[in-house]
Amino acid sequence: MDRHVLDLINGFSLRGVPVRVIARTVAWPGSQPDNVEFVVLPDRTPFQRFNNNRFDHKAYGYIKDGWPVIGISRVTGGPVDLSVSGGTHLAHLIDKGKKKPGYFDKQVIANEKALYTNSRAIVTHSRRVHDEIVRDYQIDPAKIHVLYPPVDTGFFNMTLQRERDRIRESLGVGKDQFLLLFPSNNHELKGADLILKALEKQDTSFVLAVAGKKELKHPKVLNLGFRQDMPALYTAADATILASKYEAFGLVGPESISCGTPVLFSDTIGAAEVLSEPGCYCFKRSVEDLRGIA
Repeated sequence: MDRHVLDLINGFSLRGVPVRVIARTVAWPGSQPDNVEFVVLPDRTPFQRFNNNRFDHKAYGYIKDGWPVIGISRVTGGPVDLSVSGGTHLAHLIDKGKKKPGYFDKQVIANEKALYTNSRAIVTHSRRVHDEIVRDYQIDPAKIHVLYPPVDTGFFNMTLQRERDRIRESLGVGKDQFLLLFPSNNHELKGADLILKALEKQDTSFVLAVAGKKELKHPKVLNLGFRQDMPALYTAADATILASKYEAFGLVGPESISCGTPVLFSDTIGAAEVLSEPGCYCFKRSVEDLRGIA
């Protein structure tokens, strides 16, 4: 589950609001919250896209009668009180340069269209996504509302600043090195190639620390693996960077800034709508423009 979904479930639980969560898998970090019932619809095949589409069509059958329905995935099958859109598939394909949607792409787009059409109200994570839904899915803008995702400042804050030197030392980063943090589980989508090309001619003191499951092979890269201690990594870094091809919002931005570390964001990231210097330095998504601020 995405972090904003976990936050939403926790928020309802803390307020004593009972919730039924319908998901393909559940791997809750820590003890499960009170007043929350999990209904798991397990995958039936080894094919990810088929499983996604199957879930989108089956999930509605497990809602609780009389309860308000919030659509997070591309659920079809009936009316939804509120859908939450963290981005659209059609815009994602365009930003990837995929001009002709494949079979499953068409299924995803059709499911999104059905969800938006059946929703009484839609919340988007950025103005960019709002405009995509109006333009590409022909949805009435009157029922779409932009609500930027919240940040848990009880978790992401500056309390670790006094331990910054110790954290950097534990990572093997010297005091004179410039540490760029790159949180990524999809290096191609998050712009790893562009970032590395921009750093090729920079001072050798630059270190790109990758926080994510997949390693990135490059002499200037420090692979940290999947991490739960993101506040410590944000605190240790001199800057956090993303050059995503498509990013509906990008919680990495406000999380990093909340820990006292500025971000370098390409203008394709939704959070750039609300972040500004000196917290966020924005660049056009090109090697030349990134080099201009690196």
